[in-house]
Amino acid sequence: MSTASNVAIEQAEPAPVAPVTVSSASSGSPPMSVVEVSMPVYVWWCHHWLDATHPSIRLHQAWSASLMEAAQLEAEFLSVCFKASSDVVRCLSDPRALQNPAVLGQYYQDAAKKVADAHGERLGRVSQLPKEFRQRLWEEIC
Repeated sequence: MSTASNVAIEQAEPAPVAPVTVSSASSGSPPMSVVEVSMPVYVWWCHHWLDATHPSIRLHQAWSASLMEAAQLEAEFLSVCFKASSDVVRCLSDPRALQNPAVLGQYYQDAAKKVADAHGERLGRVSQLPKEFRQRLWEEIC
């Protein structure tokens, strides 16, 4: 489906240039500028150029949206990893926790569980990305 027909002629007009007169075949008509003579070809070219590039632009937008979603997933996972490692660092900086192996082990288990749960959620959401990308492509194509 072409959206080039929605482009207004005012948007497709080139910037004004100094008029260059073109002699006309009949002596009774006024001379025309190069811009006036070439405007139909220019409008035709813009229409078909937009038809050719618009699908690739929509494809790029769909790809960019999927890429941003993947980056968001990675940022969320890294945030969980950071919080878990800061909990372990806080435990290691506590002298009482260092003297109690059970408390130290619990901190490590909690941190490992947080990271493992976040990784499992991340894998589940990442497996949906190709399906969402295909859906976005079909929405843009149709």
